[in-house]
Amino acid sequence: MMNRRIAHALAALVLIAAPLLSLAPPARADVIPILVSEDTAPYSFLPSLIRFNNPSVWALRGEDEEGGSQHQLETFLWFDVDLSDIPAGHVLVDAEVLVTWDIENTGFGDPSTDPADLNCHRITEDWNQTTLNWINKPDFDPAFDSITNITTLGSVLCDAWPVVFDWIYNGAPNYGVAITNDQGRGFGMHSLEADPSIPDSLKANLILTTEVPEPGLGTGLAFGTLALSAVRRRRR
Repeated sequence: MMNRRIAHALAALVLIAAPLLSLAPPARADVIPILVSEDTAPYSFLPSLIRFNNPSVWALRGEDEEGGSQHQLETFLWFDVDLSDIPAGHVLVDAEVLVTWDIENTGFGDPSTDPADLNCHRITEDWNQTTLNWINKPDFDPAFDSITNITTLGSVLCDAWPVVFDWIYNGAPNYGVAITNDQGRGFGMHSLEADPSIPDSLKANLILTTEVPEPGLGTGLAFGTLALSAVRRRRR
């Protein structure tokens, strides 16, 4: 996470330069989608099962109608993103994890019709989709963003700017994002292994928004950003 003093310094820089912005042309923004590079969803009911080659990934916490067996799935996503994904002369102004609920619960315990929740967490340990199961799944932090009371299929966005900023500019390890849902309503998504007819836009994406800073502001922001730390990319 960005040091608070540095964040305050950058904010102050923006405020100092604000009077100049009305004299400058509008900033040019780019939206850059980055398709997930690895995804899998381990299953608590079959803890040793490796599901990376499954066409769907899921987030839910449910149980059998009899109240016996627990059925929990969590989705793990890794995006191959680093400073080279930011266009020259641009700065990162927004980052969101886009997931699309496109598959209803079809067999993991009670097919609840209650609203679903979606929680996005920063993963704190390394993992690999070809070996990950419920037993060896990595730890993750408390949710950095949560969306509640989701009742209809469609796209959901998690605000991931602080996390992605940390990866790109602070050299924080990029172990990806975990998706959880504390409700029994199955939140089903298409994985990388889905049928080829499924468009990439319906799979998990990291959506970056970048801008060219206003004249007079860009130099200061660029200096402040580069001074945060050396960028370190996690290689697989």
